Amino acid sequence: MFTSLRKACSLSLLKNIRNLQTSAVRTSDALFVHRDTEQDNPNIPFEFDAANKKRIEAILKIYPEGHKRGAMIPLLDLAQRQHGWLPISAMHKVAEILGVSNMRVYEVATFYTMFNRRPMGKYHVQVCTCTPCWLRDSDSIMKAVKELTNCEVGGNSPDNMFSISEVECLGACANAPMLQVNDDYYEDLTPETTATIINALKRGERPAPGPQCKNRYAAEPNGGLTSLTSPPKEPSFGVRSDL
Repeated sequence: MFTSLRKACSLSLLKNIRNLQTSAVRTSDALFVHRDTEQDNPNIPFEFDAANKKRIEAILKIYPEGHKRGAMIPLLDLAQRQHGWLPISAMHKVAEILGVSNMRVYEVATFYTMFNRRPMGKYHVQVCTCTPCWLRDSDSIMKAVKELTNCEVGGNSPDNMFSISEVECLGACANAPMLQVNDDYYEDLTPETTATIINALKRGERPAPGPQCKNRYAAEPNGGLTSLTSPPKEPSFGVRSDL
C-alpha cells in the first residue's frame, strides 16, 4: 500500500512540475479484419478475365517450381486492377492459383497499403502528408481535395467517383506537395492547380501528370540548374600524363 501511495504522489508531483504531452491518436482508414458484407463475402464468385489469365501464365513462368508464391503480389495487383478493389473472393482465387492457404494471402493483403480492401471510387486520390509535403503546406492540398470531391479521408464521394487516402512518403519529396491519382503523380501543387486536376477528372479527362509548375520538367531545381552547368570534361581530364 505504501509503495502504491508513493508512486501516486510521485506521478502527481511530476505532472505539477511539467506538462506531459502525447502524440495525437490517429485511426487508420485501412481494413485489417474482414467482416462479411453484401459487397464482400466468400460466396461472391471471382474469376480472372481472359487477358489477365494470360498475364498470370506469363508471370508464373518467371518463378521456379516451389517458389510460385513469390508471384502473390503481382497476382493480387491484377485482381485489384480488374475489380477496382480487392475482395476476399479474389484473395481466395489467388491462393487457389498459387496453391497456398488463404491465410498466407490475407497476411500479404493486410500488410501492404497498396491493396484496397473496400469498394473504391473511380479515382483514388492519395494525398501525401509526410514531412516534406507537410512543410510545403500539404494541409491546403488535402483541404482542397476534400472540398472539391465532397469526400472525407478514408471514404468515397456520394457519386462514387472519388476516394481519398492520406498516405506517407510517395517518393517525390523534391516536388512537394504532391498527390497520386490511381497510377499518376501530380507534383508541385497549389490549391489552384489541385482544383484544376480534380475538375478535369470530373469531366472525364486525364490531366497531364508530373510537375504542375511551369519551370520544372522533372525534379530539377525550379529556378534553373545550380550544378553541372558546364560542358563535361574529356575522359583524360585530371589524369597524370605519365599514366
